[in-house]
Amino acid sequence: MEKHIKNMTLSSQRANISAYDLIDIVEKYNGVLIPAHAFTPHKSFYGNCAKSLKRIFKEKYEKIPAIELGLSSDTFLADKISELEEKTFLTNSDAHSLPKIAREYNKMKVEKISYKELMKAIRNEEERKIVCNYGLDPKLGKYHRTYCEVCNKRIEGNVPVTKCDSCDSRNVTMGVLDRIEIIRDKEKTKSPNFRPEYKYQVPLSFIPGLGTKTIEKLLSKFETEMNILHKISFDDIEAVCGEKIARNIIDAKSGNVKISAGGGGVYGKVEAKC
Repeated sequence: MEKHIKNMTLSSQRANISAYDLIDIVEKYNGVLIPAHAFTPHKSFYGNCAKSLKRIFKEKYEKIPAIELGLSSDTFLADKISELEEKTFLTNSDAHSLPKIAREYNKMKVEKISYKELMKAIRNEEERKIVCNYGLDPKLGKYHRTYCEVCNKRIEGNVPVTKCDSCDSRNVTMGVLDRIEIIRDKEKTKSPNFRPEYKYQVPLSFIPGLGTKTIEKLLSKFETEMNILHKISFDDIEAVCGEKIARNIIDAKSGNVKISAGGGGVYGKVEAKC
């Protein structure tokens, strides 16, 4: 890739090569190309580049087994696009944001831990499969709704929002929800039978009342954030950090919270109980 990227030490560098040609390089080294954050604005395939992956990859489209949804989308939204019905959906965190690893992840059915088994699960081969996707409620994502760069505000209103309702400017960062509404080709969401459950989770850092020290106490006791969000009981959490914070965590786990949607690079916010 040094032939196509000026500075290989920076993760944000532009590669002067088309995705159509890139897939050949990936395959040359026995890799698999999976578009990540597929609906995020600015640089992603669906978010900005095109309405269809098939138009980009042409006859090579069948070589792409999956797409990664990104924080501001989910299964329900992505399955409004018919060409994705045959693709596996993945939910993954950024590897360059170490504290945020596992805020989105996948549960897979495999026989052992290996690259070969991983690819069988992604391709739904020999009864290997993705069992569950874990991810944020899309409203918590940084690009869920359209954002006016002139007024510096998220734009409310019925989707799709393409301009500001205050200044009438089209200098906006398109929201994932709004973009999908524009490019969708299905009247209603209909997922294929192999599509796994999508479980929403609210990271501890998003939950009201949880500061760094409280989160550290919880992790010291229960080891992982996944344990706290999906396995540990109210009573056990209360014993560590008190009733109020324990109630906030349980409410977030059960979806009993109000979320102010994110946009323009700003995360959504958990406001209060319903």
